[in-house]
Amino acid sequence: MTNSEQIESVTSQVANSALHLETGVPFRRTSQQIKAEIEAAFGFVPPFFEPAESTPQVLENMWQQTLTAYVKNPLPALFKEKLSAYLSRFCAVPYCMICHSCTLRPLGLSAQQVLELLETAPPIETDVDQHLARLAAQPALLLDGSALPSELEQSLLACAIFIALEHEQAEPYRLELRRILGVVNYQYLIVFIAYVKTCHVWMEAYPEVAYEADQRVQKNLSFLLADEPALADFFRNYRERAKRESQSRAEQLAEFAERQRQEEVLRQQVAQERLVMEISQRIRRSLNLDEILSTAVAEVRQLLDVDRVFIYRFEPDWSGIIAVESVIAECLSIEGTRITDSFFVQPATRELYKQGRIQAISDIDSENLSNCHRDLLARLQVRANVVVPIVQGEQLWGLLVANHCLAARQWQALELTLLQHLATQLAIAIQQSGLYQQVQAELSERRRSEEKIREQAVLLDVTTDAILVLNLDNQILFWNKGANQLYGWSTAEALTMSARDLLGQNPPLQLEEIQKMVVETGKWQGELPQLTKNGKEVLVESRWTSVMAEGQLTSILVVNTDITQKKQLERQFLHAQRLESLGTLAGGIAHDLNNILTPILAIAQLLQLKLGDMDESTQRFLKMQETNARRGAALVNQVLSFARGAEGKRVKLQVQHLLLELKQIIDGTFPKAIALRMDLEPHLWVTSADATQLHQVLMNLCVNARDAMLEGGTLSISAKNLLIDHTYAQMNLAAEAGSYIVISVADTGTGIAPEVIDRIFEPFFTTKEAGKGTGLGLSTVIGIVRNHGGFVNAYSEPGQGTEFKVYLPAVQGAEMQQIDQSEPLLGNGELVLVVDDEVTIREITKASLETYRYTVLVANDGIEAIALYAQHKDRVSAVLMDMMMPNMAGLTAIGILRRINPLVKIIAVSGLSSTEKVTAAMEAGVSAFLSKPYTAQELLKTLDSVLVKTKVPQHASEV
Repeated sequence: MTNSEQIESVTSQVANSALHLETGVPFRRTSQQIKAEIEAAFGFVPPFFEPAESTPQVLENMWQQTLTAYVKNPLPALFKEKLSAYLSRFCAVPYCMICHSCTLRPLGLSAQQVLELLETAPPIETDVDQHLARLAAQPALLLDGSALPSELEQSLLACAIFIALEHEQAEPYRLELRRILGVVNYQYLIVFIAYVKTCHVWMEAYPEVAYEADQRVQKNLSFLLADEPALADFFRNYRERAKRESQSRAEQLAEFAERQRQEEVLRQQVAQERLVMEISQRIRRSLNLDEILSTAVAEVRQLLDVDRVFIYRFEPDWSGIIAVESVIAECLSIEGTRITDSFFVQPATRELYKQGRIQAISDIDSENLSNCHRDLLARLQVRANVVVPIVQGEQLWGLLVANHCLAARQWQALELTLLQHLATQLAIAIQQSGLYQQVQAELSERRRSEEKIREQAVLLDVTTDAILVLNLDNQILFWNKGANQLYGWSTAEALTMSARDLLGQNPPLQLEEIQKMVVETGKWQGELPQLTKNGKEVLVESRWTSVMAEGQLTSILVVNTDITQKKQLERQFLHAQRLESLGTLAGGIAHDLNNILTPILAIAQLLQLKLGDMDESTQRFLKMQETNARRGAALVNQVLSFARGAEGKRVKLQVQHLLLELKQIIDGTFPKAIALRMDLEPHLWVTSADATQLHQVLMNLCVNARDAMLEGGTLSISAKNLLIDHTYAQMNLAAEAGSYIVISVADTGTGIAPEVIDRIFEPFFTTKEAGKGTGLGLSTVIGIVRNHGGFVNAYSEPGQGTEFKVYLPAVQGAEMQQIDQSEPLLGNGELVLVVDDEVTIREITKASLETYRYTVLVANDGIEAIALYAQHKDRVSAVLMDMMMPNMAGLTAIGILRRINPLVKIIAVSGLSSTEKVTAAMEAGVSAFLSKPYTAQELLKTLDSVLVKTKVPQHASEV
């Protein structure tokens, strides 16, 4: 839509709205009635309206436009007259320019200032840039009719002139001015400019209208010309130039024909606007939203004579549903269809529709549409399409859509304008329906509240809380049955007592202090020790509230809740927490003592074997050392037994059933923005476990994953069988060789910082905000899993996500899958470069490879790896590269190695085997990916596949 069309559309809407909605003026009035109203507003009837006096409908329309866009427009008066006078220079008829120039005189402008304004050259882009910057620097620009500071008025005037002259480069300036002024102020400005241009068109159609008859000219022109003779020359030359530029007779005839055509268009527009007004009234007749929408689509389809009209309503996630439609029998019905259009997911693109964008497609086969857009329209049986936004305030509520299904259609500008107006009326009706529903809900809530008050009056004697009312002398005035049960005194006894009789020993505050706080703040809350009738002390949570009558404090309402047992439970809980912390400390000490005793015991045994010829005294000392080391180990085991805690009742359990139950819980309770992916290996082995405790472990991990994905993400849960060999066990101190079921819980959330990941299993340690986590979740997880003979590994990267792997030992009694137990694949002396920052992993991997006939070089980070590879690149057959290392990350080192040798064979290794991690490694050009911790069999197979079958990169799980 061009700027002219946009302005005309806005003018038409504002005029129609003013005519039918705001002023309440009847549609049909006589010209005399309208002129009387004009004279009341201006003090006279400007000659401007004379050509319309013979047609009351046209006169009414012109007056309503003048009233809304000019008289009642809240733009400052001086600014409006300056802008009108300047823009009128470009009108072929001088009426508007001279009249508005004369209006500037009573507003305080001298003749010299008027001439200076009229002779000013139109602003150019560089000028407008400076003016926009000045306007943008203002904290808030309020256009409420009051005068603007001189500099701001000058800048706003220049910007308004620039966009009004319809420069090709003006569009970005319009958008920036709209942002600075705000939607409402910018609308006032655009409506005013549109009105000025409408006046120019009107006067050019009726050039015979004489400005000399205008009272503004009669009162001010002579004074202006006397004060500034050059102004007379300007007006005179302007008229002569207009005469010189007057059209030929043929052009005049053509203009006359065009005028007749415009009048016919105006008559059609009036008829269309009357029809739209009637439709709007029918739409807004109901307050039921379903009726409003159904009426709207039926009326619009009849008005435009199209095949289908429907309303698409947005959901909170910006997907949507076709809420209602009106469609001919030959076309496909799509009511109730849910559609997700990625176009509306982006805030920037939604903003276009919030600003009133209309999309009109005459023929999907000839329009320049994306393939997915064309396919979507074709599936919905759409040939021609027009989409109009339904906007409520600043909120994009939905779309009003008209379709031609059977043939193409050329949409007319008037049709689009009418649709836009109907969408506005529909938005108003929807808003009214919402307000009505809100009022009904509030009335229902009020009735429920009144009923609740009546119920509460009854419940005062049912509640277990003690409720009493005190006068200002602390005398008891009211005593409910809850107070009777708590304290033991009957109502008759209590009404003779004072609140002091209830206080226990050493209260934290005296009654006078509490009463003083109630007087000052209106309430008090705290814990109070109190005495019952039989002398027993109880602790209550006491809430004191002032009761006012005519602004004066008359009494105090007291509600006391017995928290004696609650406090006892809290003390027990704190005691249990201290025991748990002590258990954690004891477990840590026992672990360290085991590390100390292990080599002592091993050396004592080893020396007895190696020193066969030692004397009897030495043998006795070594035996004594061994015995005492064993005693120390036994003592440590007792400490560990305390740290591990008691075991629950265990049965042979298939974890697959537990995970499927967990899936149902997650689907029903977790946010919809979190997608759940579950991958369970068929024929999972059986473990011996307490189902309740294992369920607690999995729920703790899933809840932590949910809390790490506040903006949504993917929660992945998988389970598989795993046979851990000795190599794998050496890489994880908690692991033992044998059969395990591995349960993985991974998220794509915020991740855990490297500096705290080693502490996540400590009791009371949490990375959540204060009040949002106890820090006991993961310590509970590790305790339960260890009690079951398993272990837990955690892998995380900040910003990438976190993965927890729970290893539970499998038990006999169910069919187990056959694990590949083939002979390990031996090397042939190939040189392998092992890069890892963990000393233990480097040494174990090196020892394993050398055991199976490989030669090994080791590097502790990417920098050392690059140096070693540059030195031995002709001999290195493969590189085993850890992805997470200090100094230089694995991906960076891989990129440098491939620049040194594009054919280098690299196996990427990571403890976080997420899809993103694998993809990043593969895109970097690695030959295979190996997840930590890995067995010797997995390592050898992966290495063999890289050295023998290098033409297809593969993941270790596919080997």
